Amino acid sequence: MGETPNYAVFATPIFGAAIFVETMLARRKGRLRELYSLGTAVSDVGCGAVFQVMEVLLNLVTLALYAWLYEHARLVHWDDNSPWPWVIGLVGVDFLYYWWHRVSHVVNVMWAVHGVHHQSEDYNLAVALRQPVLEPLTWLLFYWVLALLGVPPLVYVISFGLNLFYQFWIHTELVGRLPRPIEWVLNTPSHHRVHHGVDAEYLDRNYGGVLVLWDRLFGSFQPEQQRPTYGTTVPLRSYNPLWGNAQHLHRTWRLSRAATRWRDKLWAWVAHPAWLPPGVVEPDPKPDRGRYHKYRPPLSRAKAWYVAASLLLVVGLAGPFVYVGHLLPLPQIMAAAGVLALAHVALSGLVEGKPWASALDWVRIAGVSVVAAWLCAAAWGLATGLSIAGALAVVSIVGRLALRPARAVLASAE
Repeated sequence: MGETPNYAVFATPIFGAAIFVETMLARRKGRLRELYSLGTAVSDVGCGAVFQVMEVLLNLVTLALYAWLYEHARLVHWDDNSPWPWVIGLVGVDFLYYWWHRVSHVVNVMWAVHGVHHQSEDYNLAVALRQPVLEPLTWLLFYWVLALLGVPPLVYVISFGLNLFYQFWIHTELVGRLPRPIEWVLNTPSHHRVHHGVDAEYLDRNYGGVLVLWDRLFGSFQPEQQRPTYGTTVPLRSYNPLWGNAQHLHRTWRLSRAATRWRDKLWAWVAHPAWLPPGVVEPDPKPDRGRYHKYRPPLSRAKAWYVAASLLLVVGLAGPFVYVGHLLPLPQIMAAAGVLALAHVALSGLVEGKPWASALDWVRIAGVSVVAAWLCAAAWGLATGLSIAGALAVVSIVGRLALRPARAVLASAE
């Protein structure tokens, strides 16, 4: 808040280490290819990184609005030493998360945002990082209530951060059912696997964040019976993080435009995602799951190594930006956010074998170097900025020329 750095970025090494451990355990159990594919993992991390850098911009608005409501419109004033703001913050965030989550699955424009998190056809810890770019705007539609109840902005931010941090570990298939008392009260990997399933009995179930008690109380609970089929009912069939965030918005726009009555044109945006205007044919037919195969473009070993190394570099650069990004001038925030988003589009395009990806990757190398020079020069001087940018450019170009990802012979998608 204010001049304070964003300490949430320190969770990134924890997430990275946990994903590494999960891949090692999956490999030991002979399930690595079943649970992980590089392309999907790149897409998941890419969506998460684009979310993080864009959140720096969105937080300038959302947290400012929350703070304004707290300062000027709160209905309750607590003593400085009162524990109630923390109690209301921690429990209230989870309760409101349940209703935000439930609405996000049944209102089209909300699903167009939240559905990005469900697009992965794998289910692993990397999926937890797959976050929609516009989601902070939808959070504020629900969490402003806490400001009126006297929950200070910092208490709200910490309560919400802890809620999301808890939900990271439930995105795994390597943890089975836990002892019954835990399963009855808390959201667990078993419960959340159901939530990510597209099977008929699993759709729109288990919305809880930390507590599954809300689902039991409000009639949305479903126990895990068989292994779910993951993804969305209309598969994304792309690794591009920008298209992932735009796909359902585009679909909803097509439905609204195709509707013949004005009330249907408007209703298309707030209807259930499965609703169709009268006389309008489904623009994106659902696949036959009995014959469906996961999206797995062929990928060479050399290209896989190049993309993985480049992804680590880009994520490493995103960390410091997220840590202090909100303290930078707006032009620098926008430039850094734009070049980091472009980087993930380029890397996902390389995985998919897009004809434009090779050229865009060179733009990515140049753009990251230039923006790094700008930011570092502003912080530590021109010489330091140019030195860091030069080192980034050399490392990226050497890797590009050594692995020759654009010329590598295609091999297995795995």
